[in-house]
Amino acid sequence: MNLLPINKNQFSQWREMRKRVYSSLDDEFHEIEMKKIVDNRDWFCYFLENDNNKILGMVELSSRNIVDGCLSSPVAYLEGLYLKKQHRGMGLGREAIEIIKNWCKKKGFTELGMDTEMKNVEAQKFFKAIGLHETYRIVQYRVEVD
Repeated sequence: MNLLPINKNQFSQWREMRKRVYSSLDDEFHEIEMKKIVDNRDWFCYFLENDNNKILGMVELSSRNIVDGCLSSPVAYLEGLYLKKQHRGMGLGREAIEIIKNWCKKKGFTELGMDTEMKNVEAQKFFKAIGLHETYRIVQYRVEVD
């Protein structure tokens, strides 16, 4: 499996995968965020590609200064991971995490943080099954400041 950088010409394919990861966001939000992500030097977005150049899913990573439960700074953060349904249950998720960890090492990160929505029990089971440990459970809020 390889990491293939996502470019602006691939937004429609990327957006379809993002909609499955971030189901509460609408198309307009995705479009705005994707444009910001592609131009941000602290975000790294890739398609997960097999050796036959077939796209299996996607991964979004960022560099964060502070991550709850982590002691280093900056910290690599797995913002989103998606494998197409037909590629699940074959060990590819575990392989993707190993590729992501290797990417982190090459970039100089010593920790990788991640989260999932509380209702995404499937992702929680996956993270537990591959040996990750839960650090916190929170409900986040936001408000626009005028």
